[in-house]
Amino acid sequence: MSTDIDIYANKSAVITRNNRNDGFTDNVTAASSTSKRISIRNNVFRYMVNGKEITKTDNRHLDVVIVNASPVHRVFFSQGYNPNVKAEPPKCWTSNSINPDPTVPNPQASSCASCPQNIKGSGQNGTKACRFSRRIAVVLADDLEGDVFQITLPSQSIFGNGNDTRRPLGEYADHLKAFGSGLMSVVSRMSFDPDSSSTKVGFRAIAELTDEQYEICQRQHATEASTRAITLTVASEREDGDSPDEFAPRSTPQNVQASPLPKFEPEAKPVVTEAPAQATVEDEVPEPQVRAAQPTKKVPEPPKNVDLDDVSLDDLVNDWTT
Repeated sequence: MSTDIDIYANKSAVITRNNRNDGFTDNVTAASSTSKRISIRNNVFRYMVNGKEITKTDNRHLDVVIVNASPVHRVFFSQGYNPNVKAEPPKCWTSNSINPDPTVPNPQASSCASCPQNIKGSGQNGTKACRFSRRIAVVLADDLEGDVFQITLPSQSIFGNGNDTRRPLGEYADHLKAFGSGLMSVVSRMSFDPDSSSTKVGFRAIAELTDEQYEICQRQHATEASTRAITLTVASEREDGDSPDEFAPRSTPQNVQASPLPKFEPEAKPVVTEAPAQATVEDEVPEPQVRAAQPTKKVPEPPKNVDLDDVSLDDLVNDWTT
């Protein structure tokens, strides 16, 4: 038996075998907590565990159910963004876009409204130096009872206007409310905007959840993982798509013809979690599955002493603030 390489080094998906929970591995970890998120850096969906990329997909869309969302956050960096230079921690941040967070050592102003970093032209290319972002907690559409992932959306994925194919989060939520629905009631297809020069995703509702599936998502909403996913931990916004685009207020949702969404029918048989299901055709919809109760499968976690250049900004700043 060869011992020259890590047997998981070339795995690009979750292992498809019977779950083997030995009862003690969960207690042996190099990290104080496990951070699971999906990065959208460079217009690629990347699955991250504790800041380490586990796998990624070449598909241009990802089907999820949004189970929680944060208020609009803002973060200010004193240095301009340079992808070739390791970023310093931010100088100021806010989780409510009204006042600096109480933990900020040296606030830039007493309120966001009076802050000099909130003036157009204070940032690069005539933008505001203080950047908008928003965090959402999602579960994969084909694994509703699986892991809750954090996704950080930059400003151009939150504000503005879209179309029937792809809407920024704010307009998308208004669009769903216009038809008596909500973010946690539907499967949302996230896709990248091919016409944007920076990282930008939009959302489209492709199916409506059954009552049983909605109840599963309600339980996911109430979990600690869901709350942790939307809590501001200063600064993954830089990695996930710092854009020169300026904040643009969204307009009233366009009047569009309502069309009924197909109902998902869960299968009775248990299934094994595989890699995030991806359709090969843009409009092919994978069917969400309800898994039989079983111990949660754990993705192998990276060692803590990795090179800091490979660690996400989220994890670097988490270490800085503790």
